[in-house]
Amino acid sequence: MLDASFSGVLEPALAAWEVPAAVVGVAVGEEETVVGFGCDPDTRFRIASITKPFTALLALELLGLEERTGVWAPDVRVRHLLSHTSGYDCEIGELSSLERLAEELPHVRRWLGPEQVWSYSNAGYWLAGLLCAAADDASYEDALARRVLRPTGLEATAFDDPDVPGTGADAGDGVYPVARRPSGGLVSNVCDLLRFGRRLLGIPKLRIVHGKPVAGVYGLGLFGERVDGVEVWGHGGSWGGYQSSLLVVPDHGAVFVGLTNGSRGGKALWEAEQEFFRRLLGGERTLRPTLTLPRPALEAFSGTFANSDGWYEVEALAAKLAVTIDEERFEARPIAERTFEIVGGERVRERFDFPREGFARIGGRLAERVA
Repeated sequence: MLDASFSGVLEPALAAWEVPAAVVGVAVGEEETVVGFGCDPDTRFRIASITKPFTALLALELLGLEERTGVWAPDVRVRHLLSHTSGYDCEIGELSSLERLAEELPHVRRWLGPEQVWSYSNAGYWLAGLLCAAADDASYEDALARRVLRPTGLEATAFDDPDVPGTGADAGDGVYPVARRPSGGLVSNVCDLLRFGRRLLGIPKLRIVHGKPVAGVYGLGLFGERVDGVEVWGHGGSWGGYQSSLLVVPDHGAVFVGLTNGSRGGKALWEAEQEFFRRLLGGERTLRPTLTLPRPALEAFSGTFANSDGWYEVEALAAKLAVTIDEERFEARPIAERTFEIVGGERVRERFDFPREGFARIGGRLAERVA
């Protein structure tokens, strides 16, 4: 599948989004192809939040999904942590040690009750990692290695340093914090992730729908969507100048993996994913049509919203909204009565919505109206 014409799609995208190195791999049944761009095919990258399905798989082995956490409110269960439906905020500031994590987790802000609104929460995965460690009477890292990495035959996957540096606006020289590892600390290569993807194909429990993000659905550690009527599951990752993608297509026994060392690498990988879908399914992701909303409806969404990640300004335009994220302004078209899609720039195709009165959901994370 990864022939010269496939490279002809991806290489211009990598150049356009300023990605110096990338590796893409596809497995369909027993056939597997891996291609490197600007690096060797076995190069190891940070995979960021692709760590989450690893943690979810570990939790399935060690914890009961209906167990209480013993840290957050008693109505929160393990399944809420793994599906981002706990109602708790995403972040709790800078973390450098497990000891501080154990002290800080009880103080994470709670927005809503469980299952009221899906909201991405790294903190929920940190708590799941602590619970797994306690259940196995081991460190989280040792438990994951013994129960997930080694049984799956993953020899290049570990909590160490990548082979290439991250690049772009998000790149940094800092060491990945130990306390954050259950949500995004792994380093791996494409061959290992293809093997892991094949294992995910055989675990339908991870693909049971538990929540509804801004787009698609979410199971346990996996996003779900339909492409040309076919279920596709997976997870992306973004941290420190690396962006990555892992997708599985259960009905076709297929796995796609893309790893980059660019802060905008995910935009290039989107083009590779589209080509993968065209070749595997004969179809691709399609954009939803623009919905016309009256100006008063748009103005009702205007305001300032905030969460632990930052502040967001939402402004009504003639037929769109504008949202300011990290001091950069983006225009977004309405695609549903309360859902908007960014139309250009570095966040093109990203969505945000207003799931409940007084809240926006930006970057998949709840933010409360403050003005």
